[in-house]
Amino acid sequence: MDGEEGILLKVDLFLSELERRLEYLENYGECRIDASISKTFATLLAVRERCSQVSGELFGAGRRRLQVMVETLDTRYTEALAAAESMNEKARVGVELLDNMLTDFETRALKMRDQGFANAAGAAGSLMDEGRRVVDEGLDRARVVVDEGFERARRAKDSLEEHIQYAITRAREHGHLKYEELPVPWRVNPHILKGYRFCESKLACVRSVFRVSNETVNIWTHALGLALVLSIAFYFYPTSANFDQYSKTDVLIAAFFFFAACKCLICSTIWHTMNCVADQSLMECFACVDYTGISLLIAASIMTVEYTVFYCEPISRWAYMAATAFLGVAGVIMPWHPTFNGQDMAWLRVAFFVGLGTTGFMPVFQIIYTRGAAWALDFYMESNLLKSLSVYCLGACIYASKVPERWFPGAFDYFGNAHNLWHIAVLGGILYHYVAMQQFFSGAFKRAEGGCPAF
Repeated sequence: MDGEEGILLKVDLFLSELERRLEYLENYGECRIDASISKTFATLLAVRERCSQVSGELFGAGRRRLQVMVETLDTRYTEALAAAESMNEKARVGVELLDNMLTDFETRALKMRDQGFANAAGAAGSLMDEGRRVVDEGLDRARVVVDEGFERARRAKDSLEEHIQYAITRAREHGHLKYEELPVPWRVNPHILKGYRFCESKLACVRSVFRVSNETVNIWTHALGLALVLSIAFYFYPTSANFDQYSKTDVLIAAFFFFAACKCLICSTIWHTMNCVADQSLMECFACVDYTGISLLIAASIMTVEYTVFYCEPISRWAYMAATAFLGVAGVIMPWHPTFNGQDMAWLRVAFFVGLGTTGFMPVFQIIYTRGAAWALDFYMESNLLKSLSVYCLGACIYASKVPERWFPGAFDYFGNAHNLWHIAVLGGILYHYVAMQQFFSGAFKRAEGGCPAF
């Protein structure tokens, strides 16, 4: 496989085999390893131990294992990795070097077993000689690995293209694919076992919306949710009780919230429609579009709160809103970084969006200082804002934990899985925030009855 995901998969596969292969070698503990090759075997043991320590980490365990493996090798075989420029290339060289070490030891161990215990001493001597050769030839072999890296990358790309063509053929024959039939870049949730679409063109992706699949609920919850938000924006909001009190700026702020909500729902619907397209670059691009919609919605929601809480304090109002706008722009840009969209980065994405959302509480300290804790508590706790935030946070945790399908793989392929619940939570959060926004504006109008600066 090409790219970062390919090398992550390669490292994971190698490390999973490393434990088994080292156990096999350790069964031949009677083999004496002299000082000339002890460094080689100690390196293998160190890689196994240090990588196993980070395997349970919550955030990006795959990438951390790769980094730890490279760092361990770099401290022992600096020259071997010096020719590789990027972390991914160092990982490729490292896997090749470690694999050659293991293979050499395994070959000698097999020979020793075949010769029997009577010849164990001679076999151990051969093992030492071969170990010296491994160390001496390691640098040259590593350089060859770098030269061969481009050729392996080309072959990996060809292999991915073959898998894509196989998946397209299977989808034509059976309609849907199973998880293990998908090319690796399209594998997102291993607990959703079946019902996957895989389409050769963008038009085919659009047509698949009208067929039942494991994306049907994800697509239609936000497509129908978009219609609901539009009806609120163009009918219920203009006919609300306080609408005649809204200034043009007030309407503009509310309109920005509606725009961001609609954009979020549109981007989500587009992503879940197009995530089956048989083009990795295009598929990843649509994923980034989805994330930008979420960032914009969070920023717009926060700005409505800041606008209304500082309705009569223009300096504070625009200062906080400018800071939020800056963070929102950063949130629109960051998803386009390749790391952000990695398959093992779900918790990082959740942490980022939750962190962005918590910036909405930045004004709390100023409010407590100028108006008192009771006023701040009443403003935040007595409105529907708390309900909106609770729904968002609960949905985000469910999305990241992949519950309930993690507990019952295959049982929630079409309905009721974590992503379905996340979509419902997003829609609920939007609706609760709309009600909270109406409450905030009502309070702002009451505070402004004596007159206050508009800008």
